[in-house]
Amino acid sequence: MNIPKTKDRMLLGILAGGLAFIVQSIFDYTSYKLNISKRPYWTTAAGVWVSSRRQAKQWSGQMLGAWMTFGLNAVNGIFMVWSFTKAGLNKWPLKGIVLGSIAGSITNALLSGFAKNKVSPKDSNSTLSYSLTNAVTGFIASWAIVIFGDKSLFNERRVIANNAKAESLTVMPYNDSSAESSCPTYLQ
Repeated sequence: MNIPKTKDRMLLGILAGGLAFIVQSIFDYTSYKLNISKRPYWTTAAGVWVSSRRQAKQWSGQMLGAWMTFGLNAVNGIFMVWSFTKAGLNKWPLKGIVLGSIAGSITNALLSGFAKNKVSPKDSNSTLSYSLTNAVTGFIASWAIVIFGDKSLFNERRVIANNAKAESLTVMPYNDSSAESSCPTYLQ
């Protein structure tokens, strides 16, 4: 199967964030239906912008929460693409889980930190569910980046081993000019 690849970093981040949003919504809704979490993530996100739990649970509040959650996932996806283009794709599952957990923790802290947000759950089960959801979201976003990103985006910097320079430095006496030439050269 020939999967189309993109070289557009912004589009790739939005796509990765969108797929992560879909999986996050399913995972979070399942957690809510199994009574692990007290409130769906969309309701918590809507609680930042509306004044009551009743408004956050209404259709318009849910759409607001979904839109905000999608936006946060897209921003995280763009950040993950940027990170992967700098650090490379090796160990991408671990990197994705960690970056997703970090972004999710910051988001959860912001959502529950607003004094106006009366909707945010304060129990450990909900918070743990959100954390696990964020880890899964990070994994899915990193998977999407690997699948849909063109390999040219992730050319890792490699040290060029210049044996001639290295050999000449060992024979020559140390001075300031030789110290500058001993720095490794990187390919971009």
